[in-house]
Amino acid sequence: MDKLKFALGPYEVLASIIGGSPLVLAIFLLYNPSGSLQNTFLNIKDELSLTFVFLTGFCSYILGGTIQGITWKYFLLLCRVFRQDYRYFGNMIGVRDTAIAQMPEPVAVKTLDFEDKLVLRLREKIGIPEKQRWMNARLSAYLKAYGSEAVATSESYLASHIMHRNLSFGFLLLPVAILVNFLQSGFSFERILLVLLFLFLSYVSFFRSLSFKKWQNRELLLGFYFSTEKSAQDADV
Repeated sequence: MDKLKFALGPYEVLASIIGGSPLVLAIFLLYNPSGSLQNTFLNIKDELSLTFVFLTGFCSYILGGTIQGITWKYFLLLCRVFRQDYRYFGNMIGVRDTAIAQMPEPVAVKTLDFEDKLVLRLREKIGIPEKQRWMNARLSAYLKAYGSEAVATSESYLASHIMHRNLSFGFLLLPVAILVNFLQSGFSFERILLVLLFLFLSYVSFFRSLSFKKWQNRELLLGFYFSTEKSAQDADV
């Protein structure tokens, strides 16, 4: 499970606040029912104050941080539903690792292509674990030990991934809050459009979170490859 277990400063704060905002809005709608979208905005306007803004931001931050375990399982579920792989190279690493292990004799690294060279160095330096999150953790630790800037970039991608997957989860719950909120006054075209809009935003946010997750994995793998490539070149010299 991917969580924000690092000091990202404003990245971590903004990711949690923005990611938790749909849930705060859903709670507000449930506790402040209104018959129309206009009345909802008027209710928010009536409550608007500096204290309300800070309290809302704090609640968004807490919710955005505490639901990360739930949204990770939600993200994995959607990956299975839409048949998406959040790994940058897909199953290539596992396939190439099996092929290299079956080679009868050691092969010169210089004769390998990029993918095989990457897999061989992964086997030599950190091993190839069963689960992807273990791979990312080992890559991060290795790159931090060598002072690579790829770690900071990958962590910013991870923060964006978590933010968007939290948004996707929140946007999926908002239609439920809207239906419960407006149930007392019946359905209308406006409410149906709102439900469809939030479902669409949930769908888009999921694919944005998928992209950021792939970019995080890409940054770690390529950062690892070029770090080992530089070390190999320095050793030859």
